[in-house]
Amino acid sequence: MARALETRPPNVHLPGHPEGLETRRKRRIPIKTHDPGFLTLSNLLSLSRIPLGFAFTVVTDPGLMAVLVATAGATDVLDGFIARVSGTRSQIGLLLDPLCDKLFVLLALAGFLASGGLDGASFLILILRDLYTAGSYFLARLVSLIIPFTPRWPGKIATGLQFLTLLALIFDPRYVPALVLLVGVTSVWAIIDYGTHCLRRKWKSVA
Repeated sequence: MARALETRPPNVHLPGHPEGLETRRKRRIPIKTHDPGFLTLSNLLSLSRIPLGFAFTVVTDPGLMAVLVATAGATDVLDGFIARVSGTRSQIGLLLDPLCDKLFVLLALAGFLASGGLDGASFLILILRDLYTAGSYFLARLVSLIIPFTPRWPGKIATGLQFLTLLALIFDPRYVPALVLLVGVTSVWAIIDYGTHCLRRKWKSVA
């Protein structure tokens, strides 16, 4: 006599299997995400800060230099806004935005350093956070860790103060020492904030 087939009501879990078969199948299906591609408007705005930085190093007219700083600052605001409203946010965009900020500021400050408008100590203080970010990223890559590029308010404030320092260097260097001090304090704040944020994320991932 053929053995009777075992039957059971649907959605009833078998012993030893805390989840239903359908749930397990769904978990094996990779989540599909929208990839907006690389050449999005927001990414192009971020990338535009690189040629703006090179242009800053060769122009000498204060008005034109101020226009370049203002344009770079405007692209920094617009790229994130456009990415959000157009639904084109991506991991590469989150990387490009701060990277292009840092390249523009580094090129502009290097121009003042080369011309004698900025001393070496002030230059190092102004790029302290950028040095930390770059060093942390490459160190993490060496040990196969992933550092999330998420915008944080202390970092945004530090970047804004860097742009203000550039304007002070152009029009009124008397304010530069005070701004350098503010950038230094804010950079330390940003470093501590970002470090603790990464540690909390890492702790939650292993908890």
